[in-house]
Amino acid sequence: MQIKCNNVKYLYNPKDITDKNALNGVSLTIKQGEFVAIVGKTGSGKSTLVQTFNGLLEPTDGYTQVGDFIVTGNKKLKKSLLKTKSKEFIKLNKKQSKLKKVVGLVFQFPEYQLFNETILKDVMFGPKNFGLTNEEAEKISRKTLKEVGIPEDYFDKSPFELSGGEKRRVGIAGIIASQPDILVLDEPTAGLDTNGKKEILDMIEQYHKEGHTIIVVTHDMDLVMERASKVFVLNDGVVIHETTPDKLFNENDLSLYSLEQPAFYKFKKELKEQRFAGDIANIKDVDSLINLIVKSKIHGVKHE
Repeated sequence: MQIKCNNVKYLYNPKDITDKNALNGVSLTIKQGEFVAIVGKTGSGKSTLVQTFNGLLEPTDGYTQVGDFIVTGNKKLKKSLLKTKSKEFIKLNKKQSKLKKVVGLVFQFPEYQLFNETILKDVMFGPKNFGLTNEEAEKISRKTLKEVGIPEDYFDKSPFELSGGEKRRVGIAGIIASQPDILVLDEPTAGLDTNGKKEILDMIEQYHKEGHTIIVVTHDMDLVMERASKVFVLNDGVVIHETTPDKLFNENDLSLYSLEQPAFYKFKKELKEQRFAGDIANIKDVDSLINLIVKSKIHGVKHE
């Protein structure tokens, strides 16, 4: 299921003439099955943009289309867009609550999504709300909680007793348990230690391998480097760059985008400056780089 943004604009306070647009005309396309990162400095519009993907926010102007769902707050525009569509298409767009099942959104602050008396009941809420029986919802919720690293003896605890990292895992589990076609995560690795981060990312990667689209809003450039296949860079509410992680991190001045180069690319640059003789241009991961360095030493490659 494809996502398309067409000149999306968003103003939080339309009645305030001094308020500035959070989004200033975003146009982009995310294809089914992609793993996409949306990056940029704080306040660039990243979180606002992804909330239009599941209809939580409706663009003030322009529109976001997800499959057959059209999301816009401009009634005149929506009427025009639906004018030539089939009855089934128009009917679907009268019930946009169904879009929440298609696009699952995990917020930056997971405690905002936790509300039930136990962890298990909290995760079960989504699947039950989308039509699963109590038994079916419990089965998939138990499975998902284990996958995100929550022990079974925690299931009957209150979610508010958890640490920040544990709350994030439960928040992610609550969305994945509903099996959305598209999973959107806002800063999924924030507050997690190295092991916790790897567990979450491995789980997200597995969900991606099952054919789902993954969209991550993040300041974690290592996440972008290791997992994403496409990157959109936002600045002041517009897309200023669409590229791949490798092309982005090989650019000379990432400060133009208020981004920091991952340590891996800094090390590659240092090797190049030290005139390392091995061919590092096409090396894109740490293990491959280590193997190249080891082989260079074994075979006695000379460096200037």
